[in-house]
Parts: sequence; C-alpha cells; structure tokens
Amino acid sequence: MFQHILCPTDLGERAEVALQKAVQIAHQFGAQITLLNVHAEFMDRRERSMLRVSVQQMKDKFQQIALESKAKMREAIGRLHADDVAVEYLLREGDPARVIVETAGALQADLIVMSTDGRDNIKDFVTGTITEHVINGADCPVLVVPFKRP
Repeated sequence: MFQHILCPTDLGERAEVALQKAVQIAHQFGAQITLLNVHAEFMDRRERSMLRVSVQQMKDKFQQIALESKAKMREAIGRLHADDVAVEYLLREGDPARVIVETAGALQADLIVMSTDGRDNIKDFVTGTITEHVINGADCPVLVVPFKRP
C-alpha cells in the first residue's frame, strides 16, 4: 500500500514522534522513508549586503548547517533502531509548507507523516500552521501524529 513515505522534520521533539510512526509504517509495508529538513531562507540578498556578509561565508554556514542536520537525522534513525529501513535524507531551503508539498509531489510520495506543529503564536491562528497548509496542499494522504508532552 505505502511504498514511499515523506517525513518532514525540524529535528525537534515533536518531529521525532512522527518519525517513530513513519518507521513503524515503513516496517509494516516495506516502504522507504525520505526525511526532509527544510530551513527557511536565512537572509535575502539585500540583508546580506547590508550586513556585509560574503557569499562564501554564507555558503560555508549553509554547508555547516546541512552537515549538522544530516547528522541529527541519522542519529534519530539510529535511536529508533531503523537501520533496516531504506532512508534518504533531504535538505531544502524555503517556506516549509510549500517545500514539503512540492517535495512530496516530486518524489511521488504515497504518504506524508508529520507531527502537529502547534499554534505557538498569533500568526499561526491567523495564517494557519505548516501542518494545516500541508494537509490542504498535498496530493497524497497526510498522517498527522499528535504530540503530547510527557
């Protein structure tokens, strides 16, 4: 039934709950998982020029963040003893909701598994959360795993 699961992660506690469920489903159906970590753009060109940050410095910073993010994703898979699951690690930049939906379409994912991201500020009540945008924009089913603080 499910062959390819997309599991977006911000590498936080909530996302690990969703990853646990994605691993469980992957084991059940023999599916592969793509772990996706999306970073919003750090600075646009105007902001970089105002701060007099060189392009090379920005590239170096992005590379460092990418390496750290991939290492954290691999650690999460290791903690879940999911080394037997085929996992691909993707890092993207941009608006998380848009990137998640676009990536799911490009990969032809059968399922997106993500956690609730919560309504942490007034903006979430007005514009909606990332999870809401993904549910409304995705072409495949979205499994939303609730997060309950211990």
